[in-house]
Amino acid sequence: MKIKLSFKNKKSNSNKKGFVLVEVVIATALISILALALVSVTQKSLQLSDRALKQAQAGYLLEEGAEAVKIIRDNNWTDIENLVIGTNYYLYYDTNTNLWSLSTTTNSIDTMFTRTVISNSAYRDELDDLARSGTNDTGAREINVNVSWLTSSGVVNKSLSFYVTDLFN
Repeated sequence: MKIKLSFKNKKSNSNKKGFVLVEVVIATALISILALALVSVTQKSLQLSDRALKQAQAGYLLEEGAEAVKIIRDNNWTDIENLVIGTNYYLYYDTNTNLWSLSTTTNSIDTMFTRTVISNSAYRDELDDLARSGTNDTGAREINVNVSWLTSSGVVNKSLSFYVTDLFN
Protein backbone atom coordinates (compact mmCIF):
# COMPACT_ATOMS: atom_id res chain seq x y z
CA MET A 1 0.00 0.00 0.00
CA LYS A 2 1.35 3.32 -1.05
CA ILE A 3 0.63 6.43 0.78
CA LYS A 4 0.93 9.61 -1.07
CA LEU A 5 1.42 12.64 0.97
CA SER A 6 0.58 15.90 -0.56
CA PHE A 7 1.16 19.22 1.02
CA LYS A 8 -0.65 22.00 -0.68
CA ASN A 9 0.64 25.44 -0.26
CA LYS A 10 -2.42 27.67 0.02
CA LYS A 11 -0.30 30.68 -0.77
CA SER A 12 0.83 29.36 -4.17
CA ASN A 13 -2.77 28.51 -5.16
CA SER A 14 -3.95 32.01 -4.40
CA ASN A 15 -0.96 33.40 -6.35
CA LYS A 16 -1.98 31.31 -9.38
CA LYS A 17 -5.54 32.59 -9.11
CA GLY A 18 -4.19 36.15 -8.89
CA PHE A 19 -2.05 35.68 -12.01
CA VAL A 20 -5.00 34.27 -13.95
CA LEU A 21 -7.08 37.31 -12.97
CA VAL A 22 -4.28 39.68 -14.10
CA GLU A 23 -3.98 37.79 -17.39
CA VAL A 24 -7.75 38.08 -17.97
CA VAL A 25 -7.67 41.82 -17.25
CA ILE A 26 -4.71 42.36 -19.62
CA ALA A 27 -6.33 40.27 -22.37
CA THR A 28 -9.61 42.18 -22.02
CA ALA A 29 -7.76 45.50 -22.17
CA LEU A 30 -5.87 44.45 -25.31
CA ILE A 31 -9.04 43.25 -27.03
CA SER A 32 -10.81 46.51 -26.11
CA ILE A 33 -7.94 48.63 -27.48
CA LEU A 34 -7.87 46.62 -30.71
CA ALA A 35 -11.65 46.92 -31.10
CA LEU A 36 -11.52 50.69 -30.58
CA ALA A 37 -8.69 51.01 -33.10
CA LEU A 38 -10.68 48.96 -35.62
CA VAL A 39 -13.77 51.16 -35.13
CA SER A 40 -11.63 54.29 -35.53
CA VAL A 41 -10.03 53.03 -38.75
CA THR A 42 -13.44 52.04 -40.13
CA GLN A 43 -14.88 55.47 -39.32
CA LYS A 44 -11.98 57.28 -40.99
CA SER A 45 -12.26 54.99 -44.01
CA LEU A 46 -15.96 55.85 -44.37
CA GLN A 47 -15.20 59.58 -44.10
CA LEU A 48 -12.52 59.35 -46.81
CA SER A 49 -14.83 57.32 -49.06
CA ASP A 50 -17.57 59.93 -48.66
CA ARG A 51 -15.11 62.74 -49.46
CA ALA A 52 -13.88 60.91 -52.58
CA LEU A 53 -17.49 60.32 -53.70
CA LYS A 54 -18.34 64.02 -53.32
CA GLN A 55 -15.19 65.05 -55.23
CA ALA A 56 -16.08 62.69 -58.08
CA GLN A 57 -19.68 63.92 -58.17
CA ALA A 58 -18.48 67.53 -58.23
CA GLY A 59 -16.16 66.71 -61.14
CA TYR A 60 -19.05 65.25 -63.12
CA LEU A 61 -21.22 68.29 -62.32
CA LEU A 62 -18.45 70.61 -63.55
CA GLU A 63 -18.14 68.67 -66.79
CA GLU A 64 -21.92 68.61 -67.25
CA GLY A 65 -22.05 72.38 -66.60
CA ALA A 66 -19.43 73.07 -69.25
CA GLU A 67 -21.24 70.89 -71.78
CA ALA A 68 -24.57 72.55 -70.96
CA VAL A 69 -23.09 76.02 -71.56
CA LYS A 70 -21.74 74.84 -74.92
CA ILE A 71 -25.19 73.50 -75.84
CA ILE A 72 -26.76 76.85 -74.90
CA ARG A 73 -24.12 78.58 -77.05
CA ASP A 74 -24.82 76.26 -79.98
CA ASN A 75 -28.59 76.82 -79.75
CA ASN A 76 -28.43 80.62 -79.56
CA TRP A 77 -25.28 82.70 -79.05
CA THR A 78 -27.33 85.68 -77.81
CA ASP A 79 -28.26 83.66 -74.70
CA ILE A 80 -24.53 83.72 -73.83
CA GLU A 81 -23.94 87.23 -75.14
CA ASN A 82 -26.76 88.67 -72.99
CA LEU A 83 -25.42 87.24 -69.72
CA VAL A 84 -24.48 90.00 -67.26
CA ILE A 85 -20.73 89.92 -66.63
CA GLY A 86 -19.83 88.62 -63.16
CA THR A 87 -23.36 87.52 -62.25
CA ASN A 88 -24.08 84.08 -60.77
CA TYR A 89 -26.33 82.00 -63.02
CA TYR A 90 -27.75 78.56 -62.32
CA LEU A 91 -28.29 75.84 -64.91
CA TYR A 92 -31.73 74.32 -65.39
CA TYR A 93 -32.70 71.42 -67.60
CA ASP A 94 -36.27 71.38 -68.89
CA THR A 95 -37.33 67.77 -69.37
CA ASN A 96 -40.34 68.83 -71.46
CA THR A 97 -38.30 70.68 -74.09
CA ASN A 98 -34.99 68.88 -73.47
CA LEU A 99 -33.21 72.23 -73.33
CA TRP A 100 -30.70 73.76 -70.93
CA SER A 101 -31.17 77.32 -69.71
CA LEU A 102 -29.49 79.76 -67.33
CA SER A 103 -31.34 81.67 -64.63
CA THR A 104 -30.44 83.85 -61.64
CA THR A 105 -32.81 81.81 -59.45
CA THR A 106 -30.80 79.73 -56.97
CA ASN A 107 -31.11 75.98 -57.11
CA SER A 108 -29.26 73.10 -55.53
CA ILE A 109 -28.52 69.66 -56.90
CA ASP A 110 -29.63 66.75 -54.72
CA THR A 111 -29.93 69.28 -51.83
CA MET A 112 -26.17 69.01 -51.53
CA PHE A 113 -24.37 70.73 -54.39
CA THR A 114 -24.69 74.25 -55.75
CA ARG A 115 -23.48 74.87 -59.30
CA THR A 116 -23.02 78.40 -60.61
CA VAL A 117 -22.03 79.70 -64.02
CA ILE A 118 -20.32 83.08 -64.27
CA SER A 119 -19.68 84.83 -67.58
CA ASN A 120 -16.71 87.19 -67.94
CA SER A 121 -15.40 89.25 -70.82
CA ALA A 122 -12.85 87.67 -73.11
CA TYR A 123 -9.87 89.65 -74.39
CA ARG A 124 -7.47 89.34 -77.32
CA ASP A 125 -3.82 90.33 -77.25
CA GLU A 126 -1.88 91.98 -80.08
CA LEU A 127 -1.45 88.56 -81.75
CA ASP A 128 -5.24 88.03 -81.66
CA ASP A 129 -4.89 85.24 -79.08
CA LEU A 130 -7.24 84.94 -76.10
CA ALA A 131 -5.62 86.66 -73.11
CA ARG A 132 -6.35 87.99 -69.63
CA SER A 133 -6.19 91.57 -70.85
CA GLY A 134 -6.18 93.45 -74.13
CA THR A 135 -8.96 94.25 -76.57
CA ASN A 136 -12.46 93.08 -75.57
CA ASP A 137 -13.71 90.31 -77.88
CA THR A 138 -17.51 90.55 -78.10
CA GLY A 139 -17.65 87.22 -79.94
CA ALA A 140 -16.13 85.28 -77.03
CA ARG A 141 -16.73 84.84 -73.32
CA GLU A 142 -14.76 83.34 -70.47
CA ILE A 143 -17.03 80.98 -68.54
CA ASN A 144 -16.43 79.83 -64.97
CA VAL A 145 -18.44 76.87 -63.70
CA ASN A 146 -18.28 76.44 -59.93
CA VAL A 147 -19.57 73.59 -57.78
CA SER A 148 -19.70 73.90 -54.00
CA TRP A 149 -20.96 71.76 -51.15
CA LEU A 150 -20.97 71.88 -47.37
CA THR A 151 -18.86 69.50 -45.27
CA SER A 152 -18.27 69.26 -41.54
CA SER A 153 -15.08 71.30 -42.01
CA GLY A 154 -16.65 74.04 -44.18
CA VAL A 155 -17.60 74.75 -47.77
CA VAL A 156 -15.64 72.99 -50.52
CA ASN A 157 -15.40 74.57 -53.99
CA LYS A 158 -14.30 73.18 -57.34
CA SER A 159 -14.21 75.26 -60.49
CA LEU A 160 -13.61 74.97 -64.21
CA SER A 161 -12.81 77.89 -66.55
CA PHE A 162 -13.01 77.84 -70.34
CA TYR A 163 -13.77 80.08 -73.31
CA VAL A 164 -16.75 79.93 -75.63
CA THR A 165 -16.93 81.75 -78.93
CA ASP A 166 -19.67 82.56 -81.37
CA LEU A 167 -18.89 79.72 -83.76
CA PHE A 168 -21.72 80.32 -86.21
CA ASN A 169 -21.10 84.00 -87.03
